Amino acid sequence: MAIVHVALKSDSEAPPSAAHSEYITRHGRYEKKFGAAVHVESDNMPDFAKSRPQQFWEAADAQERANGRTYTELQIALPRELSDTQRIALAKEATREFMGSRFAYTMAVHNPEAADKIEQPHMHLMFSERAIDETTRTLPEERFFKRNGAKKERKWNDQSQAEAIRVKWCEMMNRALREAGIDQSVDSRSLADQGKVAESLLVEPKMLRRGTPEEKEARRQEIAEIREAKAVLATVEIAAPDLESVRKADQASQQKLEASIAEIEAWEAEELSLLDRAIEALKKAARAVVASVSSVFTRQPAEAAPAPADLQLQAAVDWFVKYAKEDPLRNGNYQRQPWVAEFHSRQFAEVAKTEAEKEGWIKHGKTLAEHLTSLRLVRLQEKYPNETEKKLRIAAQGRALKVPLGKSQQQEDRGHSR
Repeated sequence: MAIVHVALKSDSEAPPSAAHSEYITRHGRYEKKFGAAVHVESDNMPDFAKSRPQQFWEAADAQERANGRTYTELQIALPRELSDTQRIALAKEATREFMGSRFAYTMAVHNPEAADKIEQPHMHLMFSERAIDETTRTLPEERFFKRNGAKKERKWNDQSQAEAIRVKWCEMMNRALREAGIDQSVDSRSLADQGKVAESLLVEPKMLRRGTPEEKEARRQEIAEIREAKAVLATVEIAAPDLESVRKADQASQQKLEASIAEIEAWEAEELSLLDRAIEALKKAARAVVASVSSVFTRQPAEAAPAPADLQLQAAVDWFVKYAKEDPLRNGNYQRQPWVAEFHSRQFAEVAKTEAEKEGWIKHGKTLAEHLTSLRLVRLQEKYPNETEKKLRIAAQGRALKVPLGKSQQQEDRGHSR
């Protein structure tokens, strides 16, 4: 099944651009270690690097300011369902779409075999954020990377840029799959946003390249169980019937939905493993549908909507939707780093027009941060039961830890084993 993986990487502490270019193009020692790349190309280079693209990346390392980014990189998974020729054509199309004629780039397509013997086709697209036009194309390398040379494009600092690239990439991949006669499609939204709650809980860990044979075998078994679980989930369908049709039908529709729950419960009794949470999500969805159908059959008069369980939280969400034009509880960045919700609220408060609006931003931002932190804390406590409360609370806010969760416990366990 085709997957969506789009990563926009931009870090001033990344490896030097000349070395990274040699790595993705599999030049020199990298070819001996990893084998040749499936495809390599460079373009949009200024005149001083036209005949030798590697000179551009060497110049970037030498001429860019000390803490400046010498390159930004897009890493994109290519569909296994396509042939090498089709994948190269798709990678070229994506490069033209995202780079145009304005950014110097080097693109490479790789297709290594993962530790679990499955091919992993993907593309690396490293590029300079400095825009090239008629005035900057002829600049010498000593000026190209300076303040009075080629300017960096601000759009690459926009947080929405990664999502825009992801959406456009999904459109191109779906078109390529259709043209290849493959009956598959992908969605740029997360599994949770697509309503696939159970599937979103089944995330495959990466295979270990290091570690003991026992650790590697345990990881292979874990991945095999997750893939089996995904295959089973794909056969379970829970769909809400059309309520207008239900009014004209008998109890058969309701009984069919009840049977779905019975089937899931029977499956749960047989598969007591990492599927527990996924099963619970399916049962909850099925019961919600049964409840909606039951309300139609009983024909009871409409009741007033119940008040939110947490009035402060509901007020905070309504405030964000009204002024920030988004639901903060669906913002992945806020879920991973709850403190960012309060941080953004304080930024909004600084430009508020009235004192009441300013106080509202500060109050609601704090409410959201506390709510998201508490949800994240519960999940972390379940996942890392042996960690200290202090470390879990710091991690729940989405802040960096000196020692990652789970590491200190592993070190302690190794100490006891000696």
